Amino acid sequence: MNKRVFLLRFALIGFVGLGINACSEKEDFSNFQNNTVEPINIGLVYRESSLRNQEIAFAVYDDQSNEIVDNITFYVDGSPISGRVFSSDVEGTFSVYAEYEDQGVLSTTDTGNFTVVIPTKNVLVEDYTGTWCGYCPAVSAAVDAVQGLTESISIVALHNGDDLSLAIEPQIREGLGIPSGSPRARIDRTIVWGLGTPPEFPTEDVLSLAGIESALAIGLESSVSDRSLSVAVSVASEQAMSDLKLVVYLTEDGLLRDQTNYYDNDETSPYFGQGNPMIDFEQKHVLRAALTDAIGDPIPATNALTDYTAQLNYNIPADFDIDQLELVVMVVDQNNLAINTQHASIGEKVSYR
Repeated sequence: MNKRVFLLRFALIGFVGLGINACSEKEDFSNFQNNTVEPINIGLVYRESSLRNQEIAFAVYDDQSNEIVDNITFYVDGSPISGRVFSSDVEGTFSVYAEYEDQGVLSTTDTGNFTVVIPTKNVLVEDYTGTWCGYCPAVSAAVDAVQGLTESISIVALHNGDDLSLAIEPQIREGLGIPSGSPRARIDRTIVWGLGTPPEFPTEDVLSLAGIESALAIGLESSVSDRSLSVAVSVASEQAMSDLKLVVYLTEDGLLRDQTNYYDNDETSPYFGQGNPMIDFEQKHVLRAALTDAIGDPIPATNALTDYTAQLNYNIPADFDIDQLELVVMVVDQNNLAINTQHASIGEKVSYR
């Protein structure tokens, strides 16, 4: 048998569809560009990760991006399937390839792999902080501790009263009912984290939610060209989606600022003896921009096991370090409780998981 091997290539993203979310009129998003780039497909194309019972459509494209539709058979785990759609009610990793006739010659694509998953939860921690806040390093220490114990955590630090503050920070506080002052920390946007004076932030409060099963999954992919950031988000749920919102934030690590430190004389603190202020303390997970409305863009009512997709674009300012940037995506309910979140570095692709 003559085997012709096609390479799988996507020009921009691997999601099944693209959409554009409108920006909120409440904020100045004049640096947005809403240009959708159509993907170029060559070879065997399919969604790399899906939910249980979610249909996975397969297609094969020639080198002119024309879909091959005649005399083609798809094989999953070595067995032919009827048509070009597959689903599984159990999770796992599956293989797929296609055979088809091309000018009387039987050709076979490369074999690829895809997964069927039960989504797990990335818990969200939001740290309302400021370089002037002497008790705020306690939240930083607690977040670092949680990160050392689980990868299932998305983090945003919202500054106020310093040069890292954004104009939308008061809007976020008002929209979520966050009292003034710092430190304030929230789990999944609405759950208070930190009690006492000075406040303590038990890691178990976060860990108890991290990695648990969720009905909803979020996929995320991005690319940069000449500081123009293109972001593709995909959301699917085992349940019908209604009254939900999509929030997409851009955060940055590695921002060095002098940090007031009330723990300089506290021998139990990791910041004991570090000075007050701590000079060039690294400010991490700093909110730098909202690519949606700060409180969220409405997600249209979407059937269960159906992908909702959004395409967002943003021009990265010259003083942002692209290598230190991260996207944080959350889907929240009508009460602003985060149902699930996802995070990824710029240029990193995260499929449903």
